[in-house]
Amino acid sequence: MSEVKKFPGQPVLSQILDVIPGSIINTAGRKHKSNRYYKRLPLRVHLVSLLYGVFSYCNGLRELCEGMLACEGKLVHLGLDKAPARSTLSDANNK
Repeated sequence: MSEVKKFPGQPVLSQILDVIPGSIINTAGRKHKSNRYYKRLPLRVHLVSLLYGVFSYCNGLRELCEGMLACEGKLVHLGLDKAPARSTLSDANNK
């Protein structure tokens, strides 16, 4: 029997990230050289954090970072070890 990895209890954001192949993210990163200046914020982490902000209705960067810090233990299902720093996200969003 093949193992089913789609559980009904999975968060919506996790299910959406499962639909987006990593190869598309890597190809876009190479094409647009998005990781050129931001070594500590890979494109996938930036995408996950911005999608997290959209789905949790965050109005600002402070809300986004505090929300991610509050559920830091639960970020593993999104593929993140820890929440990105506010200054790193701020610099990446400026450019």
